[in-house]
Amino acid sequence: MTSRAKFVAMADTILRNKEDAEDAVQNAFLSAYLHFRSFEGRSALTTWLTRIVLNAALMVLRRRKRIYVVPRVNPDTVDEIAGIPQIPDSQPDPEKIYADEKTFRRIDAELERMSPKLGQAFAMTYYGEMSNREACAVLDIPICRLKARVFRARKLIVTRVSPSSAAHRLKKTT
Repeated sequence: MTSRAKFVAMADTILRNKEDAEDAVQNAFLSAYLHFRSFEGRSALTTWLTRIVLNAALMVLRRRKRIYVVPRVNPDTVDEIAGIPQIPDSQPDPEKIYADEKTFRRIDAELERMSPKLGQAFAMTYYGEMSNREACAVLDIPICRLKARVFRARKLIVTRVSPSSAAHRLKKTT
């Protein structure tokens, strides 16, 4: 399997759409080409490229998952229309949306500060919604090492970001 195919497979596990995965890899390669001078050589080139592909896939995922707030129906008009029950809004309130976005921005900032190994393992299992087995295959590490990295990354994030807001957002069952 070529490196490009591995990158597409990794992006596909995150995005669950082959076309979006190929677009993300193409964007990642373009970004890597444009920023190649910033590559410091502190890690292997494939590790650097993997992180760029992962970030590109996560950006596609974030764009896809944007929350659109639907305006609520005016309660006065609902009462005027007989026979139509008032249905509660299924969307979370704007304050909760803002608080969640703020927490996720803080978590992203912490991921940038931690070592690439920890950040990559965490992002794949939480943001990428990969199973432990899938993440191990992509990173080519045993499951015990992946779990240790995810545990350490999660512990760093929970202690650095507000523990109450981050802890309930980072619950994941594997």
